[in-house]
Amino acid sequence: MRSITVRVVRPSEMDVAKCFIRSVFPDAMVQVTDDDTLLLAEFGGRMVGFAHIVDDGEKILLQGIGVDKSMRGQGVGTILLEHILDTLQDTERPLFLKTKAMNPAIDLYMRYGFMLKKFGDVHVLVKMPNS
Repeated sequence: MRSITVRVVRPSEMDVAKCFIRSVFPDAMVQVTDDDTLLLAEFGGRMVGFAHIVDDGEKILLQGIGVDKSMRGQGVGTILLEHILDTLQDTERPLFLKTKAMNPAIDLYMRYGFMLKKFGDVHVLVKMPNS
């Protein structure tokens, strides 16, 4: 069986990656700057997941993590999250993830040390350094 790999999007692939993100989240506005990091999860040579990471110097924001509908429930989101956390394990800054209240991945994030903060209808998951 082929494995899922995670890699950084190359600049030449940015438009294709943005189209993939829109296919996963059709209602989302995809705004990626040159300073952002986009990760792709691939399976069998095709894109099956992504993570959009914004580092503003004070905190790190997981702008979005998404998995293609055909691959949900198969560990792609977990692989992406573990890759991010491994990469950022030495950071001294908090990690934030804004999500919708009904997102089934909230349980996944909480298993990895994120704490849920509610601000009205907005849910923000926060992972403090070394937690």
